Amino acid sequence: MAKGVLSPFAIHTEVKTMHVCSIIKNHIGDALALVQHNMSTIDESHDDRLLSQMIQYHGTSQGNATRALISLYASDALHLRQQDAVAAASIVETLHTASLIHDDIQDREPHRRGKPSLWHQFGEGPALCAGDFYLSKAYSHCADISQPTQIQRLIQLVHQSITQTISGQTSDITSTDIRTTSQDYETIAINKSGPLLGLALRIPLLLAGYDDDETQVWMKQCIEPFALSYQIVDDLFDTQIDAEQGTLNLVNLLMRDMSSQEASAYAKARVELLLSQARANLALVPNYAGIYIDYCIDQLQLKAQQVKI
Repeated sequence: MAKGVLSPFAIHTEVKTMHVCSIIKNHIGDALALVQHNMSTIDESHDDRLLSQMIQYHGTSQGNATRALISLYASDALHLRQQDAVAAASIVETLHTASLIHDDIQDREPHRRGKPSLWHQFGEGPALCAGDFYLSKAYSHCADISQPTQIQRLIQLVHQSITQTISGQTSDITSTDIRTTSQDYETIAINKSGPLLGLALRIPLLLAGYDDDETQVWMKQCIEPFALSYQIVDDLFDTQIDAEQGTLNLVNLLMRDMSSQEASAYAKARVELLLSQARANLALVPNYAGIYIDYCIDQLQLKAQQVKI
C-alpha cells in the first residue's frame, strides 16, 4: 500500500467540487452511462413482459448513483480497465437497487424518487421478484470482470456484503423504540448502509491488488463512520416522517431522554465527529481512490448544516 503520499483531500471544497463535476461529464460519465444501461437490460433469452415493465419503470427514476460513482472514481484512480470499472460499479448499483425495492416492501413505503414505489405500482409479489432479479443480476456482472483469478474472491466479497446488509435490515425491522439504544441504532445503521458503500470501494481495490488484512482494517475505519453519518443526516431531515411511520431514527430515540433541540444538536455533532474520522482514514487509501467519498463527506457536512435546531 502506498503510504506517505500527498493526499488530495485538503483541496478546497469549491475547487474539488468543480473537479468532480468536470470528470463526470467526461470518461467517468461515459462509464456511468454503461452502468445505467446494464441496470435497464434483461437477457434476451427471457421473455417476461411484466418483469421488463418493472425494470423499465424503475429505470426511469435514476437516483444519484452514489455507490456507482464511488466505484468508478476508485477504478479510475487505480487505473483499471473500463470493462472492470463498469462491472464493479454495475455490481454495487444493482445490489443497491435490490435492497431499495425489498426495503420499500418491508417498510410499506408508497413512494420512491418522486413516484409510486415498485410494489405500490405493480404489487408486492411482482416487486419482490424484481428485487430478486437485481440480486441475481449483480452476480452475473461478476462474470464480466477481466481477471478470472479474482472472480472467486469477488463473489465472496459480494456474498459477505449481502449477508451483512440483510442482518442489518432484519435488526431494523424487528427493533422497537422501547428497547433500542443509540448504540443499537449505530450497529444497525452500519450493518444496513456500510456493506454496499464499502463494496463500491472494495471491489476496485481488490482488482488493483489490495486485499490484505491491513486493507480490511482501514476500510472498516473509513466506511463505518461514513455510512453511519450518511444515515444520521437522513434522520435529521426525516424525524417527523419516521416518527409517524415508526421507522428507526436516531433523533427520535434520543428524544426519549432530551428535548428535540438537544437531540438534533447531538446528532449533528455526532455527524461532524464521524465524518472527520472517515476523512482521516481516507488518507490511507492508495492512489486517492476514495476521492468521491471525500466529495460525499463535503456534501453531507453541508446538508447537516442546513438542519435548523
